[in-house]
Amino acid sequence: MSREYGMSSTFFINPRSNPELRSLYRISMLPQLNYLQDYYLGAIAILSDYFPIAYSALILQDLQRDSLQVEAVYGIEKEVHPLGCSGRKGIIGKVLESRQPMPIHDLSQEPLYLEVSKGTKRLEKIRSPLLCIPLVVDNEPFGVINTNSLYGPRDEFTEDFQFFSILSAILSPVIKNYIVKREEPPPLLTKSKAKSFHLEEILGEKLTEVINKVDPYVESKNKMSLFDDIIAIVEKILIKAALIRVGHVQVAAAQLLGINRNTLRKKMKDLNIKTK
Repeated sequence: MSREYGMSSTFFINPRSNPELRSLYRISMLPQLNYLQDYYLGAIAILSDYFPIAYSALILQDLQRDSLQVEAVYGIEKEVHPLGCSGRKGIIGKVLESRQPMPIHDLSQEPLYLEVSKGTKRLEKIRSPLLCIPLVVDNEPFGVINTNSLYGPRDEFTEDFQFFSILSAILSPVIKNYIVKREEPPPLLTKSKAKSFHLEEILGEKLTEVINKVDPYVESKNKMSLFDDIIAIVEKILIKAALIRVGHVQVAAAQLLGINRNTLRKKMKDLNIKTK
């Protein structure tokens, strides 16, 4: 990234109340998770705690296919978002070539958002201008982040680019590491290890053990609600595990579990799960 986008002195005024520094610090402390999508959503969810980020997308380039692939989307379900495009044209292509951030003012000139600009896909959160930020490691660009402005509509984005240049420096090596690991050949699995990955079989074995240990007479006499108890325990374990996996970012945990944030918060309250 060019030095002209270095952090200005205004970012260091009263750092405890400074949203830029606080968000960057929290993102830098975010643990690496099992999946790149979860890590990215966790980082943007932290950013949205401080700024009005309604939309962000992580887009990686595939040099072999000469295409762009959408890896993760914040604010919109990935299933309804454009998943990629051939070639590297438009502003995204220019950002990858120059390794400099640029605004996207016209979505109709951007191949990735062509369907959105024509109205064939109505995605209200994707609206211009978008900021396109390069991801670079060892002076080699490998993708971009598209996002809203941090500070709302404006004519110039100098402050946004100052902040995002530092965010890119934090995220780029981590994201690149995910890509490298993902491209490594998977280890050979024995039949017994492969079996352990079947969710239904794992849960079936464990729940069968639970049922076999329950005394039907005691259960009936005490009028215990075994079904409800097991469901509550499983939900509690799942929610706790999801929160740990995404660094206790509730938005990312809800997306991982496939529920909305309000449902997650209600279940956390009902199950007495403490927030970190």
